[in-house]
Amino acid sequence: MVAMRPLLLATDFRDSSQKAAAVAVKLAKQFAVPVVTYHVLDQAPSWPATSQDYQDQLKAYLTSKGVDTSDVQVGVGSPTEHVLRFAEETDPGLLLIGAGDKQRDGKLVVGPVTEAILSHTTQPTLAVNPFGPPVEFRTLLVAVDHSRTSRKALKDAARLARAFGSKLIVLTVVPAVTWLEAVVETGQLTDAKLEHHARWVTEFEAFLADVPLDGVTMEKVVRDGAPDEQIAAAVKELGADLLVMGATGRTGLAQVLMGSVTRRVLRNLPCSLLLVKDDAVFEDQLTADLEAVERATAAGQAALGGGDAATAAGQFRRALALDPYHLPALDGLVAAETKLGHRADHYAARAARLRARVG
Repeated sequence: MVAMRPLLLATDFRDSSQKAAAVAVKLAKQFAVPVVTYHVLDQAPSWPATSQDYQDQLKAYLTSKGVDTSDVQVGVGSPTEHVLRFAEETDPGLLLIGAGDKQRDGKLVVGPVTEAILSHTTQPTLAVNPFGPPVEFRTLLVAVDHSRTSRKALKDAARLARAFGSKLIVLTVVPAVTWLEAVVETGQLTDAKLEHHARWVTEFEAFLADVPLDGVTMEKVVRDGAPDEQIAAAVKELGADLLVMGATGRTGLAQVLMGSVTRRVLRNLPCSLLLVKDDAVFEDQLTADLEAVERATAAGQAALGGGDAATAAGQFRRALALDPYHLPALDGLVAAETKLGHRADHYAARAARLRARVG
């Protein structure tokens, strides 16, 4: 989280977006940064509402709270696509969104747009749970697995804790293993599970020693079991109003996907979530994906030139799975599908939209 850069508040004017706006106010005033607001509407507003009406509503609210919000914009179309593209273009210090507006059995149902944005954005993102405790930054719980990404999450959480005087709870969950798995890991037959636990705790202490936590009131917590279940339980039991986690794992060009634990936590999210990404991990994978896109596109073009439209279509689809905006692959897929006698209107339209944007 780069607090000196403007915050980006993406909103659709539902309840969770309004709660996200309130959190944006707290952060903007604390770090003395402006808020860029971006409204995304599924379709153009009908009379008597206009785009300007939507801009003015939120701008008036933020201004009344003493927040600089000179940049207010509206987009019409796919919320996920628009927010991701706008975030990529503006590169905010933090992206704020609502986590969803529905409940099932008393629990938040995270919206599909929220999950898609959390999965694909490269910016740190704070998803505000409108049904959870208000985000007052009083008690922050950061769940770590001792990875590079969770180290970045802990550093960001510590920065927030210093700014707001928060209590910082650092949680690690010792993953459950079978006796055989513990034996393989520790190399000893006697008390293998106890040794597994001890090694994890030692690693946790070493991890904490490597992160500057001066000026922070911190509590260390070690729990055993399924990480997602223990994280959710700890949030409730310890009264955290914000959960901070690092996102791990990636698939696809410019798509830093959430790790499996994060996904499971999201399905039972007890409070608001700050999800932190690792830029270094992203850059490494981005380079590999770019090369893979070029290889698949080249293979598709070679197959198409050789008259094998079916193989060509498969290669172009492989490239587009990594980068859905790669024009050579889109053009190739249109040509291959046309040769196969299939309709390719969708891909042709996407290519036309991309050309219009870049042309």
